[in-house]
Amino acid sequence: MILLGTGYSKDVILIVLLLSLLLALLINRRVLFKILAKVNKLIIPTMLHKDLSRLNKLDRLVIAYRYWVTKNSL
Repeated sequence: MILLGTGYSKDVILIVLLLSLLLALLINRRVLFKILAKVNKLIIPTMLHKDLSRLNKLDRLVIAYRYWVTKNSL
């Protein structure tokens, strides 16, 4: 721990805090994606009855994003 000897204890605390936050997110990844899926359901419109071949690129991106979130929440 060279940082402790140089007086950069605030940096060490920040690094430990960020690593612990990352670990918490990895452990609770499924919970995070479930919350994100519920928020997406409220915000992003459904495209259930639209023809997928006629969608523009933005609509396809939205569908791909919703699929990614739903797949990770299951």
